[in-house]
Amino acid sequence: MASIRKRGGSYLLVVSMGYDYKGNRIKPKQKTVHPPEGLTPKQKEKWLNEQAVLFERECKGLPQEVDRSITLAKYTELWLQTIAPGKLAKSTLARERQDIDRFLPVLGNLKLIELRPEHFRQLYADLRKVKNQRTGKPLSECTVEGVHACLCGILSDAMEGGFLDHNPAWRTYRYAGKKKEKLIADKATAQRLIAALEEESLKYEAYFKLIIATGMRRGECCGLQWGDVNWQERSIHIQRNVVKVTGEDIIVKETKTVAGDRYVYFSLEMESLLKEFQRECAWEAETYDNRKLEDTDYIFRRHGYRLPMTPTTFTWRFKLILKKHGLPTALNVHSLRHTNASLLIAGGADVATVAGLLGHSQPSTTLDIYTHAFDKNKKAASQVLQEGLEI
Repeated sequence: MASIRKRGGSYLLVVSMGYDYKGNRIKPKQKTVHPPEGLTPKQKEKWLNEQAVLFERECKGLPQEVDRSITLAKYTELWLQTIAPGKLAKSTLARERQDIDRFLPVLGNLKLIELRPEHFRQLYADLRKVKNQRTGKPLSECTVEGVHACLCGILSDAMEGGFLDHNPAWRTYRYAGKKKEKLIADKATAQRLIAALEEESLKYEAYFKLIIATGMRRGECCGLQWGDVNWQERSIHIQRNVVKVTGEDIIVKETKTVAGDRYVYFSLEMESLLKEFQRECAWEAETYDNRKLEDTDYIFRRHGYRLPMTPTTFTWRFKLILKKHGLPTALNVHSLRHTNASLLIAGGADVATVAGLLGHSQPSTTLDIYTHAFDKNKKAASQVLQEGLEI
C-alpha cells in the first residue's frame, strides 16, 4: 500500500513504482490529500488508508478482473470463506457473524455497486426499533454501532479487492443519544469490594484484586504465568490473552494489540497476596500432580490441567460475590478495569501513562473512552488554580 506522510494539515501519499529493466529506480508517484474536517483520529486513519489503496491502484493500474455485479450477500459469503479467517480472531469472527445476520436480510440482495449511504442510514434507524429477544428492550446503540463497524470492514476489503471504487458505508453512522459513562466502582464501592474479596478464596481474591490494581483485561489475567512476575521489580509482563468461544477449545493467543504486550506494576500488599497464593498453588501441584510448580504454569489454572481458567468462570463468580455482599450487581469484571483507569486519572496520571498501562494502541483511544474522567480532572484542577489565585 502507498506510504502516508503527514505534511502540516495535509497528507502526502507516495507509491513506489519499483525499478526499470536497467535496475534504475523509477520515480515514485505522489498525491496530496486533505481529510474531511470533523473526523476522529480513528476515522481519519481509516479514510487515509482507503485513499492510499485507491491511489496505488490508480498508479499501478491494478487489474479489475472481478465480478462487480456481485451482491453484498455473495461477497459476504466470499469474505467469510477467504478473508475473515486469516484476519480476525475466532471470538471477533463469532461477533461479526451476529452483525452479519442483522444486515444481510435487509441489504444482502443489493449489488455492492448499488449500495448508497441512505441504505445504511435506514438500516441503522430500523435496527434501533428492533427488540432484543432476551430482554425485550430495543437493541443497544453499541449493537447498532457494531453492525456499522462490521459493514465498514467488509466493504473496505471489497474496495481493496477491486469490487468497489469507494466505501459506501463511510461516515453513514451517527451515535444516537448521549454516550453513557463507563460503569465504574467509586472509591467507597471499591473499598467495600476489596473487603468482600478478602472473604473469598485466595484464587478469586488474587484475580479480582489484580485487575483492580493493574487494569488488565480479564483474558489477559487468565493468561498470566508465574514466570511473568518479576518479584524484584514488582512488575508483571502481560503478553497473552485467553479466549473461549462457545463450542470451541480454549485459545491462548497474543495480546489484543501490539501495545497490549506491556508491563504493569503492583504494591507490597499485592506482592504478599500473590506470594501466598503461589505457595497454595505449589502445594496443590505437589499434592495432586506430584510435581513442582513451574514458571510456565498459569497463575489461574484449571485443577488437574496445565491449561488456564476461562474468563467466563470469573465473570460468573464475580456476579455471585456482588450478590452475596450486597454490592451493585450492575458492575462486571470489565468495570474493574474502568475503575482502575478512573482512579489513575483522578490521581493525576496523564493520558499517555494511562494508555500505556491499559494497553491502548493510541492515547486517543483512552481519551475517547474516559472523556468524562479527564473532564472531571480538568475541572478539579481549574478550581484548585482559581482558589489558589483567589479569582
